[in-house]
Amino acid sequence: MNVVALVVAVVSALCAVYAVWYARRQAAAADRSAVASERSAVAAEEAVALEASRRHAELTPRFRVTADCAVPAIEGLTLTVFLAGPPELGRLDALTVSVRDDEPWRGKRGPLAGGPSPEQVAAQVWGPYEFAEEADPTGHAASPEGLPVGESLRFSMQATWPPRWSGQRMSSWRSQVGTVLRLQLDCVREGSEPWTLACELDTADESVTVEVP
Repeated sequence: MNVVALVVAVVSALCAVYAVWYARRQAAAADRSAVASERSAVAAEEAVALEASRRHAELTPRFRVTADCAVPAIEGLTLTVFLAGPPELGRLDALTVSVRDDEPWRGKRGPLAGGPSPEQVAAQVWGPYEFAEEADPTGHAASPEGLPVGESLRFSMQATWPPRWSGQRMSSWRSQVGTVLRLQLDCVREGSEPWTLACELDTADESVTVEVP
């Protein structure tokens, strides 16, 4: 009887040990499965992000931007923005064309004693030309509703004037800002991240065309 009881006890102990071992093995397998699933999910997210980035790059709008200067150039110029492609883009739902302020005043927004306020500095277009029509109040930007691929927009631009507080003569001002018109094109298409493109046109010639990008 004692022998039987001993055998039963040993068998029970072995069963308990096996149960613990099996449970730990299952837990380890579950952990490995969870790690594998997490890695798979991360890899899938990265693949989706890469595909979205690739597609976004493929759909980057291509422009042909032309500046036709009046004679004399101080009278202004006509800016033509042609959306050349890609065909898959179809159209832009919104396009904003802005004059980029690349003049040293950009970093000097603080008020000076007897000088201009930050608002006055921000309202000044620091470049040779500003928008004359369809523009924001400062002449910095024009925002038509949209533009299909294969079509163009035309803008009238006029020569900028020296800051009212500067006392500069027009000849001195034009020498300061030069002849390079710096533009930024902000493009919006539903279902895609926006694009921001930049270009420069040297308006010293009567007509100049650049491809963007």
